[in-house]
Formats: sequence, C-alpha cells, structure tokens
Amino acid sequence: MDLTTLLGTTFDCACGRRHQIPTEKLIYGRDAFTALPQIVTDITDGQKCLLVADQRTWEKAGEKAAGELEASGLQVFCFIVPDKDGEEPTADEQTKDYLMQNAPLADLYIAVGSGVINDLVKWVAYLQRKPYVSVPTAASMNGYASANVAATVDGLKVLFHAEACRAVVANPDIINNAPQELTASGLGDVLAKSVSSADWKLNQLLFGDYYCQFAVDLLKDLEPIYLENPKQIRKKDPVALQALFEALFYSSVAMTMTGTSSPASGGEHLISHTLDMLAIRDNKKHDLHGRQVGVGSILSAAIYEKVMQLEKPFFYEVPQQVNQAFWGSLFPIVEKEYQQKLVRIKQAVDYLQQPANWQLFKKTIQPGLVPPIQLKKCLLEAGAAHRFEDIRYDGIALPRKKFVDIVTHANQMRQRFTILDLAAILGIIPDQLDALVDEWLS
Repeated sequence: MDLTTLLGTTFDCACGRRHQIPTEKLIYGRDAFTALPQIVTDITDGQKCLLVADQRTWEKAGEKAAGELEASGLQVFCFIVPDKDGEEPTADEQTKDYLMQNAPLADLYIAVGSGVINDLVKWVAYLQRKPYVSVPTAASMNGYASANVAATVDGLKVLFHAEACRAVVANPDIINNAPQELTASGLGDVLAKSVSSADWKLNQLLFGDYYCQFAVDLLKDLEPIYLENPKQIRKKDPVALQALFEALFYSSVAMTMTGTSSPASGGEHLISHTLDMLAIRDNKKHDLHGRQVGVGSILSAAIYEKVMQLEKPFFYEVPQQVNQAFWGSLFPIVEKEYQQKLVRIKQAVDYLQQPANWQLFKKTIQPGLVPPIQLKKCLLEAGAAHRFEDIRYDGIALPRKKFVDIVTHANQMRQRFTILDLAAILGIIPDQLDALVDEWLS
C-alpha cells in the first residue's frame, strides 16, 4: 500500500471510526527544503513564519531552511531556544512559557529539530491557534506527525492532545548524518510497537477498549527492512534509514488518526517515563528516550514470553497504594493515577482467572508478539542500547538496583493497563524480575 495516499485524508475504517489525518505532506529528498515556501503559502495566506530551533539544529538545518523561505519573499523570524543549565532544552512548562513570552507572533510555525523542539513548537502553535510544519534533523523518535505533546508538567511525564503538523519536510543527507546515537534511539522507539500493540490489544480484550487493526498494520511493509537488517542502520545505509524514518513518521500518523498513543506506547514507555521523572525530580540528566524505550521493549517482550508459558495462572495481591519512599515528591500525583488504575486491575483479575478467558487471552495476544531475542539482536547489531547498563543516568551507567526499582514501580505512574500490570498481578514483578534482567538485559 502507498501510505502517502492516506496523508491529508478522512476515511471510514473497519474499526468503526472515521479517521482524519491532518498531516498533508511528507517530503523526503535532497531538495526537500526548496518545497518549504510553497508548503507555507498552501497552508496560510499570511507572510510571517516563525522558525524555531536550538543551537545545534539551527546549524544543521535551520539556517538553510530560513534561507529558502526568505528567498521566496516570506518574512521569517528565527528563534533559537537556549540551552538550559548547560544542557540541551527540555519540553517542559518553563521552556514553553519562555517561548510564549519571547518568541515573535507569526502566521505559521516551523519546528527545526527532533523530539524536544517538535514538542515545544507543537505546544506553542496549538496555544496560539496556528499551523506548524516539522523539519526533522534525525530519525530519532516517532512524534513528528503525532497530535500528542510529550512534556513534563508538575514533575509528571504526560501526554496531551494538541494539533499535528501540516507537513514534514526532511533532507536525507541531514537525517543520515545525524549522530548514530540519535538514529539508534529512533530504532529503539519504533521497535516498541511490537509490545505496545500487544498492550493495546490486551486492553480491548480485558475492558472492551477501542482498538484499530488498520493502525497497527500501517508499518508491516516497512518493519522487515530495519528489523531484519539492523546492521544496515549501523552502516547508515540510505534505504534502511529512509525505512526507519518513514516507520517513525507513520507510527506518529497512527497515533494521530486513532487519537491515542496506544499504537506506539505501552509498558516499555512507562519505564522510560519513570526514568525521566526521577531524573527531573533529582536534578539529574536522563538518557535519550528511544534508548530507554528500546531496553524496556526487550524486557516487556521477555515478560510477555514468560506469561505465555503459564498454563494455569496464579494471581497475587498488588499494593493498594504507591510506594511513597520511591516516588518522593512525586507521590501525590502518581498516587492519583494509580488509584484509578486499581479498578482496572481488579477487572483484569476477575476476567483472567476464568480458565476459558485465560486461554482466549493467550490465543489473542500470542500471534502479534515479537520474541525478545529478535528485539535484542536487532538493537545489538544496530549499535543501540540493549542492556540496562547501556542507559546513562546522570552521565554514568544506570545501576542495576535502580533499574530494577524503576521497573518494579513504573506501572504506577499512569492509568493505562500494560504488560507491567499483568506481570504484577501474576507475581512476575517483582519475584522473577531479577532473573529476567540477568537473562535479557545483562
């Protein structure tokens, strides 16, 4: 299927919903930036553009993009988001407020950069009720065409709805020359689909939640290119990197058309979000999102594999309150999320303790799972993070005990039911977690 035919369309789906895809264009080519002026004039009658970048992305792509726009007669304001305490900018309330107060008003916003810049511009453009265009500088994450903003609000890593970009314009030379660490991070992020889709299907089975098979299947033609040839990612093969970039892009399209992050985010993301939240709480530096997600995906796949081996499950009591000693100042906001989740945990146990339902669960979820050995091999051969110690926390390897503690408590931070909750009610977490970490992440 030519996925570009979906862009900018509205259509009825077999899932029962009418999907709308607001992103109208994906332009991926060496002359992509020359299309920017026409894209701007197609989207808005106004003449004022605000191009937002950080110091690094300005040098890589911002200056060239601004030049193309100015040469066409458009009025371009350029705003460089400053580093924060000597570190790269972050997507949080303080940085968003800084942009709102200091950046010029414009008819259209252009985000030049990766995750943080894209989220900040998406956030500000939404608040200003203006359209925006994304100019990626790396195949590092799957949020370019997503309507969701991933940000830190009151210390909690949250997702909230905004508006997706109207176009994505990417130069493969810039994508291919991005730091290998960023590309490998993108691979870790897109591989999460293998377990997040299972979590999504699980919620449909247990609670009757909405699920869309069409959205899950969007990447099926692209996945073999990078999943079965990870060494080509490491070698920066143009075909493999384009497949990775397009997979990340259409993963974000899947989230936008369904109105949920579930097609691309499950329990593996909760591990990453918990790492981020603790780092922010303690004024530490966390690792790249996709590196953390990739490691979490291996572990989530290993837990699913362990669950599928159970013929007759035994269910354990879960804590009725979050661990205040672990969460510290984050306790009140996490506790609120967890109390709402407890209702779903009880529903899950009530359903799964019926022998026929347990067999139906296994029959339903098993076909879509990717073995943990395949995920680990893919990340290893691509030069990506695949062990807990590959994750950097405050500049050093993440200690094993801290990683185990994070996985043990990560399910508490959000209402969504995931494999981490299933592992908790089956006693796999915490009883078998050490053994799984030794087997798969050491």
